[in-house]
Amino acid sequence: MMLKGWTYVAARLSALRSDEKGVTALEYGVIAAVTIVVGLAAFSTIGGLLDGTFSSISRSLQSSTGGGG
Repeated sequence: MMLKGWTYVAARLSALRSDEKGVTALEYGVIAAVTIVVGLAAFSTIGGLLDGTFSSISRSLQSSTGGGG
């Protein structure tokens, strides 16, 4: 009886070790969250740089054409 119980427990522990579906889903969720945060930071930085660049181009064009606007 004791051996049968031990065999059952050992089989269940082995099955839990080999079942990585929950861990894999969690890893994908963390990867997605980090990717989103990095993407937002990059887009925010690039957006600010582009805004400054286009503002500078606009000022240059206005001053070279006589400043009409």
